[in-house]
Amino acid sequence: MRVLSRLEDAARNLHSVLTDPALGACVARTGDHPSLLVSAALKPEDVRTAVREAVCRARDDNAVLVVALLGHGFTTPQQTDLYYMVADSTTGSIGSAVHVGQLLTEAVDEPGVEGVVALVDTCHAAGATPDARGITGGVRAGRTRLSVLTAAAADQAARDMRLTFAVVDVLRQGVTDAGPLVYADAKLTEALRERIVGQVVGRFEYDNDPFAADGLWLARNARSAPGAGGGVVGQAGRQDLEEAVALWRAGTRLPARLTRSALDELHTFARRNEAAEAADPVWHDRVTDVVATLLGCCEIVTLLNTVFAEVLTSDLLRAARQLSDLPVEAEGAELLRDIVEYAALRMQKDGESPWKVPARFVAALALLAAGNEVDTRLREWARNTGVVTDFNDALAQLALEREQGELRLVVSLAGALNDWPDEVDAWLVGGERLPVHERFRCESADQRGVGRAIGAALNWARHRLPTPEQLINVDVAAPAHLLASWQPEEDKVGFRRLGVNHTVIMRWSGRMDPMEENAEMNDAARKALRNMAACTSGPVDWIGAAALKNRRQLEQDLETGRYDTAVGLDHHPEALHDVLEQLLPYAPIILWPRPDARPGDQRLQAQVEHHWHSLPAGFAQAYRERWSAGHGVCKTCLGEVRAVWHDEVWLEFCRPFEQRVVASPEEEL
Repeated sequence: MRVLSRLEDAARNLHSVLTDPALGACVARTGDHPSLLVSAALKPEDVRTAVREAVCRARDDNAVLVVALLGHGFTTPQQTDLYYMVADSTTGSIGSAVHVGQLLTEAVDEPGVEGVVALVDTCHAAGATPDARGITGGVRAGRTRLSVLTAAAADQAARDMRLTFAVVDVLRQGVTDAGPLVYADAKLTEALRERIVGQVVGRFEYDNDPFAADGLWLARNARSAPGAGGGVVGQAGRQDLEEAVALWRAGTRLPARLTRSALDELHTFARRNEAAEAADPVWHDRVTDVVATLLGCCEIVTLLNTVFAEVLTSDLLRAARQLSDLPVEAEGAELLRDIVEYAALRMQKDGESPWKVPARFVAALALLAAGNEVDTRLREWARNTGVVTDFNDALAQLALEREQGELRLVVSLAGALNDWPDEVDAWLVGGERLPVHERFRCESADQRGVGRAIGAALNWARHRLPTPEQLINVDVAAPAHLLASWQPEEDKVGFRRLGVNHTVIMRWSGRMDPMEENAEMNDAARKALRNMAACTSGPVDWIGAAALKNRRQLEQDLETGRYDTAVGLDHHPEALHDVLEQLLPYAPIILWPRPDARPGDQRLQAQVEHHWHSLPAGFAQAYRERWSAGHGVCKTCLGEVRAVWHDEVWLEFCRPFEQRVVASPEEEL
């Protein structure tokens, strides 16, 4: 077939848009079969392998897969199935090409893949639509999602890569009245058909996954919020720049979407002498400083997207934000861009380089993503921006903090069947030679005796650690009746309360029981945590008093997966112990207000929503603030919320218990 002169340009433009964090937000892949695969020597197996590797990556990340097939395609005389052509393909041999419907069916049927969006820009492209029976008959029994955009009807030619170039234009310009996200839906199809003549743009949708965490979107909409950021500039940057420009040159308005080229033009204009002479010199300097900082932020974002292309995820960015002590307010619609921007603009102190705080964030990202090996490009950035010392200091300090953060003392009160236990078990977890286990007798079977036993466990743990390591994290695992009534961080251990110098997290000891059901229960919790990680806000289902009164319906809802993520009680029920007993096997996270909180107080729910990505560790500081004299009688802060929290760290600790076989009373793990 004829050479497609615009094929490579189309492919590169589409890949650029889809991997743009502000638009397609796809993660670029490198290696032998990268996310952009352009070659005049491709074999069918190259295409299948590339797609298979992408499917595995999407499966491991519980992500949506985007597949674009650009080039020649053909159908056989008696069928409409599309075959994608590569170097040596001929229309007389289906074995020399790739069966597109089968390729997409296998991709969408892979467990863990959250959905597939496909763009097929070939002749006869509508033949790429898979048979729905093949999807419903797969291993997922059809519980999946697929959306396919096609360039032409099954009996029609597609010319000049029109579909691909139209998609690129639409995604760059945005779709009017389509909301914050662009879906492969009727709106997008209409926008594409307005740009393409001579061929029929088609769309196939399959949606049979009622538990999907998010819609099957193709890109962020560049037109969704005019004047509210977008492009390479986030909300914080736009606010600072609009203020500076308005006071510099009254009446000057910024573009609705600030691109890199727009920043470059503004920077060039602001540095011209005539621009400086015609405006307030103080605000002229402020404009040039803000624009220079934003341009520097663009460089950091590009650098980090390149260095960490294989590992960059929302969870990793949030973990780095937390580790570098940036507030949750730094997170925005585009995580990486907005965190870097906030660090440079909002955390800068007088007389300091704007890159000092970003250097700490970059160091945190380097430690979390790559261990002790720091990419030379990051060190080169530190040299070029003059923050070598800050960067190295941050690496050393954060490495120590991370090491201390991985150490935890687990204290279990599993033996407290009705009241308080006679003894507690303790494990020191973290490090190469750990975990280690010890058992401590309680002087008395009451709260005071347990407090003294926890103090003894802390002393034992400290003596096991080499200096200068410190023990910060303490997990307290207890049965439901103690979780409902006990605040262990308030118990006096030594001279101070346990929570003054330690981050105390409450766990349910039931997940440590060596029962058959626990492996299934903990696996379900792991899946729920992965689903919650994809949520941009706090994924909490709040339960009111009416739902708790209908215990039979509540049990049915629990058994059918209605409450399997984070459950919040919007009040403090009288029978909290019984409620926790019912909820704990199903929900990995449970929250409730203290007894004197107002029932249904939306302000407490808003506090949980606001601080979600800093939890559960954020509760420790909230409880400390609650103890302070300045707290007064406030009933609407995070410190008024109690929680039982089972995260990945805890579930991994529980894994050996799931496989434990009890042969005799004296056997230990």
